[in-house]
Amino acid sequence: MNRPITLAVAGLAAGISAMTFAAPPTADEIKAKTDAAMTYYRSQGEKFSLEDPGFHAVLDAQLNGVDPTECDIEVIRGMQMLWAYSPNAKPIWIGRIVEIGQGDEWLDASLMLASMGENDQALAIATPHGFAEVPDDRLGEVLQALGQLETEQLIPMQIELVGLVDRMPTDDPMSLMQGWRGYPELLGKAEVDADTRRKIHGRVVDGMKKSVAALREEAKSAPESIVGVTLQMTADRMNSTIAFLDGPAGRGELIGYPAPKVDFLWNSTGTAMTSLSDLKGKVVVLDFWATWCGPCVGSFPQVKELVEYFDGYDVVVLGVTSEQGNVIFRDERGKKNAENFEQECEMMTDYVKAMEVTWPIAFSTQEVFNPDFGIRGIPHVAIIAPDGKVAYNGLHPANPLEGKVEKINGLLKKAGLKHPPSVEEKKATEKG
Repeated sequence: MNRPITLAVAGLAAGISAMTFAAPPTADEIKAKTDAAMTYYRSQGEKFSLEDPGFHAVLDAQLNGVDPTECDIEVIRGMQMLWAYSPNAKPIWIGRIVEIGQGDEWLDASLMLASMGENDQALAIATPHGFAEVPDDRLGEVLQALGQLETEQLIPMQIELVGLVDRMPTDDPMSLMQGWRGYPELLGKAEVDADTRRKIHGRVVDGMKKSVAALREEAKSAPESIVGVTLQMTADRMNSTIAFLDGPAGRGELIGYPAPKVDFLWNSTGTAMTSLSDLKGKVVVLDFWATWCGPCVGSFPQVKELVEYFDGYDVVVLGVTSEQGNVIFRDERGKKNAENFEQECEMMTDYVKAMEVTWPIAFSTQEVFNPDFGIRGIPHVAIIAPDGKVAYNGLHPANPLEGKVEKINGLLKKAGLKHPPSVEEKKATEKG
C-alpha cells in the first residue's frame, strides 16, 4: 500500500474512533438512520425476516459511532427500532435503560422495559417506588404494562391495585382511555374477590359513560373542524370500550371461567362443528386471524409446528376469522373480493391449500375482534382447557414453542389426558 492511501486509511480509522464518543444523534440523524434500515427492509419484500443477518448488519452499521451511555431515554426511544432488533446491540442498550432506571427517569425506563417484555427488570426498577410515586396522568400506562404480568406476580399487589380506583381520571377522557379499560380485567387476573371487582367494574363503566356524555356535549359546541371530529371519534371509541367492559374479558371474568360462546358458520374440514362447545373435552387453541393480517400469516410456520407437536393428542388448533368480504392470497392472485359469503368460503378453501395450512380454519358469527375475548389486535391466541374454561388469553402464535407446549401439557395433565414430552425432554431424547 502506498503512503497516500495508508494515510487516508489511518485518517478514516481515526475518524471512526472519534465517532465513538460523539454527541447523541439529533432527531434528523435518527430519522436518517431509521430510513436506511427501512430501505433495506422494503428491498427484501416478502422474503424479509427479522432474523436476517444482512438486516442485523445494516442496523449495526447505523448504530456504529453512537455511545449508549451518552443517550437519554428520549434518544433511546427514538432509536429503538434500530437497537431492539440487533442481537449484538440489544443487550447493551437494555443495560443502558436499566442504568437510567436507577435515577429520576425510573418510570420511563421501567415502562420501556415492560413494552419489550423485560418484565422482571421492569419490576425490579419500579417496585421500590410503588404506585404512590406514579403521577395520576400516567397510571393508565402503568396499568397497561401490568397486564403483561403473570397472576403470581400480581397477587402481592392486590390491595394497592384495588386502591387505584380512587385515582381514576374520570374528568380526563383521554387518560381514562389509556390503560383503565383493562383495569377490571387486571383485577381479575390478580384474583381480587368477585364482589370488589364488580363494584370497581361499575365505577369504571359509570366514569366512561359520563365521559362519553361530556365529550358529545362538547362536540356540539365545538367548531366544525378537526377538534369537533376528534371529540366525536373519542366518544365513539369510548362507547366501544364500554361494550368491551360489558363482556367477560372487560369484567375480568374470562380466565378461569367458561369460554364465551363462539358459533361457527363454516370450517375448512367440512365436519359438523357449529360452536366451540363441540370441542369440549380437548385443549382448544383459538388463533384469531385474517388473511389481510401480515403478522397472522407470518406466524403460520409456528402454528404448523405446534400442530405437528400435538398430532395424535387431544389438542385442536383452530384458526378463527370472520367474514371479511375478500381473501388476500400471497401469490399472483392478490386480493380477491367475494360476491357473497359462499364465494368467500370457496376462496378460503383455495387459500388453505395454497398456504399449506394443516389446521382447521373456521368463520365465526362473532367478529374476529371478539370483544368477549378482549381482542384489540390480531393475531390473538386464547387456550381453552378440556373443561371448557379459558386457561390463557392474549398470547401470540409466534411465541416460543417451549412455553406453548408447557402450557398445553399442563392442561392435558390436569385433565388426566395423554401428553407429549416437553420440548427439552424431546431434544434430549433426540440427542441420545
